[in-house]
Amino acid sequence: MMSSPADTAVPPSAPLQRGAWTALVALSLMFFLLMAGTFNSLGQVLPSMVKDLDMNWSQAGLGFALLGLACGGASPLPALGIRWLGVRTTLALGALVLALSFAAMAVAGSASVYYAGAFALGVGFCLVGPIPAVDVLGSVFGARQSLAIGIYFAVGNVGAVCGPLMFYTVHQLTGGWRSYWLLWVAASIAVGAFAAIAAGNAAHAARRAGAEAAGTAVARVPLRDLFRHMPLQFWVLAGAYTTCLAVDTIFHSFVFQHLMERGVTQGLATGAMSGAAAVAAIASALGGAAGQKLPARFLTIVSLLALAASMVILTLPTGVATVLGFVVAFGCGVGVCKVAVVEMLRGWFNDALLLELYAVMTWVATAAALGPSVGGRLRDATGTFAPIFDLSALGCVGIVILLALVRRPRSSVVTDSPAIAA
Repeated sequence: MMSSPADTAVPPSAPLQRGAWTALVALSLMFFLLMAGTFNSLGQVLPSMVKDLDMNWSQAGLGFALLGLACGGASPLPALGIRWLGVRTTLALGALVLALSFAAMAVAGSASVYYAGAFALGVGFCLVGPIPAVDVLGSVFGARQSLAIGIYFAVGNVGAVCGPLMFYTVHQLTGGWRSYWLLWVAASIAVGAFAAIAAGNAAHAARRAGAEAAGTAVARVPLRDLFRHMPLQFWVLAGAYTTCLAVDTIFHSFVFQHLMERGVTQGLATGAMSGAAAVAAIASALGGAAGQKLPARFLTIVSLLALAASMVILTLPTGVATVLGFVVAFGCGVGVCKVAVVEMLRGWFNDALLLELYAVMTWVATAAALGPSVGGRLRDATGTFAPIFDLSALGCVGIVILLALVRRPRSSVVTDSPAIAA
């Protein structure tokens, strides 16, 4: 069953709140910082850290895993923080955690300090990343929320492109890696303060306007109650988001090495990685704009099919044409999917509960961290990365089938229970 334009929950007349564009700039800069300074540059910094800290690659990989697990495991924290402390305080605390985390990375003299810094980076990422940003942008942009969220993810993908280049530049200028982490300490403080003030002011104005319009305050909803009463449709959406993140994680873990093993030059393989991230940035912005006209379910299905095609392309005979096809298919798929799934979440469920729903969905998506482990085991057993790419494609197709068949839930399906009724 395909969706109709009614899959979009926000009415066309929903107003743009005061300070919305300033909040978008601030939150987008923060997401640029996160994408550039954590996952997408740590891989470039690790060889130097391994050498200087006398670590092995098992220790280095454990730190990367702790970063991912903390980022997913801490997903409930932004929802709890915003409901109890407010947007401004939550973002300020997150920025402080980020600054301390980067400082720990900069002064690390042993693997244990590196582990602590990586874990704290994941917590900080969660506190100031997409969960609070999507909640704020959705509340302040009204009918333009899809465009705003698309721009937000696009800027983050630009950060993914720039992070490795920034480390290369700093490393060439200073000859070390500690100054690179110190750069992010200063950036976390400056950008974090800007984001906390701008987003906090805009969110306060939006929530006050919403409360006045509804004649009541927004109810706090325990996450355990959402778990207990969540319908099947939510878990299908969570599966789509998890599949998208799993494919993205597999991309960062194996595609470069896979292309090298297939005879692709290092320059072309590097270009493919950067090119895919650049395409994803453009696709996020275009997907956000398209989300104002096209049903979110349609965009999600198309983007997942593009991800499936990108994984299949990797198993074909490798040449310039297939690499280019992979870059376009993967970039469009991952860029649009992250935006479209959020729009489905907004359109299918109680808009006031988006913060909690997105937090739960992100927590479930922590399972995507298993992708590299499964892929590594399959590579060791078969001598090739092709099986994990085939498995990823099948997963995408399976979720597409579920999305096409599942019915849109009743508008009050998440709030029918007295335990979570407003």
